[in-house]
Amino acid sequence: MDVVSLASFREVCARGSISAAAQRLGYTQSAVSRQIAALEARFEAPLLERHARGVRTTPAGEALLRHATAILRRVERAEQDVAASREAPVTTVRVGAVPSAAAGLLPRALGLFAAREPRARAVFTEDVTPRLLPGLLDGESDVVVVTDYPPGIPARPDLSLTHLLDDPLVCVLPAGHRLAGRAELDLVELRDEIWVEDYDGSASALTLACARAGFTPAIGVECGSWLGKQAFVAAGQGVMLAPRLLVPALRPGLAASALTRAPYRRVYAAVRRLPRPAAGTDTFVAALAEAAAEL
Repeated sequence: MDVVSLASFREVCARGSISAAAQRLGYTQSAVSRQIAALEARFEAPLLERHARGVRTTPAGEALLRHATAILRRVERAEQDVAASREAPVTTVRVGAVPSAAAGLLPRALGLFAAREPRARAVFTEDVTPRLLPGLLDGESDVVVVTDYPPGIPARPDLSLTHLLDDPLVCVLPAGHRLAGRAELDLVELRDEIWVEDYDGSASALTLACARAGFTPAIGVECGSWLGKQAFVAAGQGVMLAPRLLVPALRPGLAASALTRAPYRRVYAAVRRLPRPAAGTDTFVAALAEAAAEL
């Protein structure tokens, strides 16, 4: 499969236009069209639908785009690794983390790691646990910081887990909410509220916590990111649960309160058992554990 054609296809999908992609890539429009046609012939399926304002992916195109993105990411990483091999040797640890760990744990861990491995560097990817673990097992990361939020962490012989901390959930309210400013709340006090959620694992944890408190939460806003989730709550569109790790990173206009009998999630550092991770990975896991102990 031609990598150049896959890159052109990804650019067309990103821009929604063959002509815009051609301009960005420095190709002629006809050259990009031929590359797309070659891919469609290769897969014996139309990948794009033309419309008045440009193009959009077909179901086959959506399927290819997911794989193309992963393939091109690996190609780009290979190019980076080969380029780095020509320079002075530097240990690189590839770290993936859930957003709360990226905000509340990784900065301190990176400082500890750098002090112990001055010739090393860490590169970071932020995602959710169900995507971080497959990436770790596929060799895209050397260590990932994950949680047992639903659907949890599978028990696998090729995974080694280091427990870092138990992270209680807190309630986050608009600053003008009637309960804002309370040091502690009981979850049942929020039974009539509208809730804001950003992904399935977080919504499952909310539903389970509320069930234990005797009610079913009304999830009125579903958004696709932690930043969006904060924005909706700050605008008075609902309330949310959040890991305590994220409290220092909350935007203005929000108030956090601890919960009585707070639900919590466990946070782990995960590495592959085989093949052995890159040099420096054990040092980074130790730095994570030390940073977690200081919280």
